[in-house]
Amino acid sequence: MFGGPAEYSDYAMERRLRLSGNSNRSKGGSMSTPESVITAVERHPKTASRYLIFVDGQYAFTVHEDVLIKHRLLRGEQVEPERLRLVMEDEEQQKAWSEALKQVGRRPRSEKEIRQYLKRKGYLPPLIDRIVQRLKDQRYLDDADFAAQWTEQRIYSQKKGRRLIKQELQLKGVAPATIQQTLNQVPVDEEQRLAFELASKKWKVTSGDVMDKKRKTAAFLMRRGYSAQIVGNVIRKVTETFREESEGTDDADLWDWPEA
Repeated sequence: MFGGPAEYSDYAMERRLRLSGNSNRSKGGSMSTPESVITAVERHPKTASRYLIFVDGQYAFTVHEDVLIKHRLLRGEQVEPERLRLVMEDEEQQKAWSEALKQVGRRPRSEKEIRQYLKRKGYLPPLIDRIVQRLKDQRYLDDADFAAQWTEQRIYSQKKGRRLIKQELQLKGVAPATIQQTLNQVPVDEEQRLAFELASKKWKVTSGDVMDKKRKTAAFLMRRGYSAQIVGNVIRKVTETFREESEGTDDADLWDWPEA
């Protein structure tokens, strides 16, 4: 009903339905609503920020500390149907917010990733929209920043080319214009330098004659997402670097590939 998973017991759900449903008739035929009172508030034994709420002597539901304070869920307070509904809605939003914060706290996330995560957790679109907007307002979620950090990590730590990075960012739901703007910030000569480092290591451990090494190293770089132009430049440079292995070849134009 509230758009996502909840920690409420069957008793709590039954009580909520009873409070918000048809009222019981008294002996005289008039309508009356059962009075429910908070009889105890206990700190959760495992999570300090959460509290157990007992209504009419029985456990009813668990809420976050912020929800507890906002709605003044104190011992002796009456729990009316409308008040309970608002408590449940705020608790649901607080839970979704906490789960979203954990996700962006582990590593940068794209908006699409957060939306997919909250959807998998069972939250409905209106609540997801509110959580995403709140994350944006507080600068926890920004696809431009995400794309920049993702690209830097892939370029320098994993030595991947921009073609593969572009595909990854597309899968993360980043807008094409944002992807292009981010990749334009990567210097081509820097990307080529990193590709050369990668190719040199690959060349040394590749078996076969010079042509085999060129073919296998070039294919390896292409799989890493480097453009045909960078691959061609790097293969020529690697060949020159290991000239003693490439003497006698006449395939200087073999790697003059057009840009894909």
